[in-house]
Amino acid sequence: MPIIEGGTGVALERIVLATDFSPSAEAASVYAEALARRFGSKLTVANVVDLSVASRSAAVVGPAIEQMRHYSAENLGRTINQLRETGLKVDGKAMEAERPSAAVVRLAGDQDADLLVLGTHGRTGLQKIILGSFAQGAIHHCKCPVLTIGPNVPRLHTEGLSFETILFATDLHHQTAEKAAIALAFAQDSRGRILLCHVIDRPPSDLTAALERQFETEGTLRRLIPNAFYDWCTPEPEVEFGSPAEQILQLATRAQADLIVLGAKRSTTWLTQFVEGVAGHVIANATCPVMTVCAD
Repeated sequence: MPIIEGGTGVALERIVLATDFSPSAEAASVYAEALARRFGSKLTVANVVDLSVASRSAAVVGPAIEQMRHYSAENLGRTINQLRETGLKVDGKAMEAERPSAAVVRLAGDQDADLLVLGTHGRTGLQKIILGSFAQGAIHHCKCPVLTIGPNVPRLHTEGLSFETILFATDLHHQTAEKAAIALAFAQDSRGRILLCHVIDRPPSDLTAALERQFETEGTLRRLIPNAFYDWCTPEPEVEFGSPAEQILQLATRAQADLIVLGAKRSTTWLTQFVEGVAGHVIANATCPVMTVCAD
């Protein structure tokens, strides 16, 4: 994602929208369309025929795959035509893979995408493991930022999209400055309010030591912001104590955040659906979109 020099915001030249045409994916499509319109981006709509689903029923694998291919082609064509009618620059990509998330991540890399947009289901138990694996795989492997529209995010009804309040949550490790720059760029584009949050999950038992740790951490958060940004905003450092995911969600609710930006640890395996982590918990419960930036 190019960050424009000189304090003029963010550039999104190409956005990839991953969709399975489900209600959650349709909600993500509205955000992708609004962002593409706002930044004049070229939008690629991607759908993957999941060969692993079809292969589970070996007796009907042929008919099942053909049915899935037909469904993909029909819906992909309809979606592209609808978006083109609104004046957007849109193309489509139909793929087949045993691991759909890997296919989409590879596509985003091949196209040098600046942003990947997707929706995710809010299921529990086995359904969550199966249906949530796509989002988990994407956020832990994609090189570009991933904007996830979770199950509790209200549908976007307006054509204009502006993130008026942005919450940047950081563990103060793993390329913190780079992720802060992305959050700041989106805040600057909308001249929005930005909160910088760090959660201390193991605070000192002594009150004085805890207050000193809080004060030091606030200073660290302030130093993430280049001096030039203070010309148009006053970043608000927030240091919380407790469970990182829960504190981030509570702060986002209090601040009425329009966007949460946080890091996601890069994984060496695609079995990330079994490890929800902070990012997964926040996405599953947030009432606003969540942008994750994967760190090495």
